[in-house]
Amino acid sequence: METKGNDSSVQFLYGTKFGRFLQNTFLFLRIPALLGLFLRSPISRINVKAFIKKHNIQMDGFEGVKFKSFNDFFTRKKEITFDSSPKHLISTADSMLSSYPINEGSTFFVKGHDYTVNELLEDPQTEALFSAGTCLVFRLRPTDYHRYCYIDSGKIGKNTFIKGKLHSVQPVACQAYKVYKLNRRSWVLMETENFGKVAQIEVGAFSVGGIINHDENTSIARGAEKGYFDLHGSTIVMLFQKDKIHLLPEIEKELAEGKEVQVKIGQQIGMA
Repeated sequence: METKGNDSSVQFLYGTKFGRFLQNTFLFLRIPALLGLFLRSPISRINVKAFIKKHNIQMDGFEGVKFKSFNDFFTRKKEITFDSSPKHLISTADSMLSSYPINEGSTFFVKGHDYTVNELLEDPQTEALFSAGTCLVFRLRPTDYHRYCYIDSGKIGKNTFIKGKLHSVQPVACQAYKVYKLNRRSWVLMETENFGKVAQIEVGAFSVGGIINHDENTSIARGAEKGYFDLHGSTIVMLFQKDKIHLLPEIEKELAEGKEVQVKIGQQIGMA
């Protein structure tokens, strides 16, 4: 089983039989929720400096800021820059990017599992929109900036929240379970000016109890903040209609070699 991109603890919990027994017990006992309560408490501030040092996180603009909790640090907001060329597809978040074709039956294959669009959205009427389209997966690591932006201007519909579990979203977990079907998630359909209809699905992960989106049933602006995650690593899945986007050749090349590609929020990753 693939180990690259996995923490050693996650590799144990999802890559071994005993580990999977333990992580199912953790979920049953609501350990992720309890961990989330701790990381939102003032006492969790003691973890911030060590986390920054361990992962060499750049804190430009936050000098002297005293965070109220680990979660206050984790959800910190910064000014972002983004590619403003209308036909340029930008990344919604700091993340590791992968791409998957959606076939004519609205299914796609991710990390050892076949998914259907309906499994993600639980909305049969929307499924057909993305037949033969493209699925982009943005995997946010614990060290990434956990706010995300709109990829284009246009209009946004109503947010739909699906209550689910809180499995890890690291590669080994995605190989062990159909995480994007099982996990807590929020999705919305957007009518964009340059990329057609786009479904964006924010997927919660271990200890990520909160998926906070700011807007619904209104106009949206390219590069504006769409929302943010509470705590730890998370994933954003985006579904595009047939022939609406193509990724940059250098990104396509790395993806074709089976790699995830590191991308930054607002960075150009493709074209209309």
